[in-house]
Amino acid sequence: MDADFRGGAEGSYTPRLRSAYVSFKGLTLGRDVTTFCDLSAAPTTIDFQGPNAYNFNFATLIRYEVSFARRHMTFGVAAELPSVSATYGENFKPIHQRVPDFPMYLQYAWGADRSSHLRASAVLRNPYMYKVSKDATTSLFGWGVQLSGTIKCCDWFRMFMNGVYGKGITPYIQDLTGSGLDFTPNPADPTLVRMMPMWGVQAAGQINFTPRLFVSGGYSTVRVQRSEGYYTADQYKQGQYIFGNIFYSLTPRCKVAAEYLYGSRKDMNSMKNHANRVNVMVQYNF
Repeated sequence: MDADFRGGAEGSYTPRLRSAYVSFKGLTLGRDVTTFCDLSAAPTTIDFQGPNAYNFNFATLIRYEVSFARRHMTFGVAAELPSVSATYGENFKPIHQRVPDFPMYLQYAWGADRSSHLRASAVLRNPYMYKVSKDATTSLFGWGVQLSGTIKCCDWFRMFMNGVYGKGITPYIQDLTGSGLDFTPNPADPTLVRMMPMWGVQAAGQINFTPRLFVSGGYSTVRVQRSEGYYTADQYKQGQYIFGNIFYSLTPRCKVAAEYLYGSRKDMNSMKNHANRVNVMVQYNF
């Protein structure tokens, strides 16, 4: 188990339990990083969130993973407690969810230490809601697919990437988590709701100058499609994330780093803005 101080509102430093699980013979029970997340496919950043098209969320789950073909292939499947973030309007209301999310993946790894891999992932969702006019519950079908991985091109250069597409999968795209866009009322007929199509892509590279010094940089973008127009003008349309950083290990236990970030957001009504940020870090491990 592990915990941090990122619970509650931003800046509140509220303690939270991140993960607490038991793992045995490929079976994991408890709370852990979602199975849809490829932990090795994202570059190292000081920024806790990381690239906006990546995913690093926690879920309460039951998961089974197995390796075969001399550990070159790995398959995983899970049932996870769903987290639905939607816009209900006047005709629908949220209710407790009845069906878990079902993420799964198949991964192929290669290299002497299996340090390079490609992973194909999918997730199936069935969020429920209460329809006021019918005095009954109804549900929608959501799904997502992802291709991700990391490739050690040579001793001094490594690549990271992931591309994700789906409908109603905001918990599985960093920039859209909690955005209320799993589904929204249909602008043409508010008595209906529709799942929102969305996608994201990130790519990054890391150059290792020495065993103690490396630099990395990358680009990431997320977009929400509007197949039938948008529900509100300030609804998220597109975001971009660009970073560059340098890490240096002063000693085996002490590391320093500096990072530059550029981020932008564009709404459905074409209003947009951007921000710049510089991060620095001193880390001591014990």
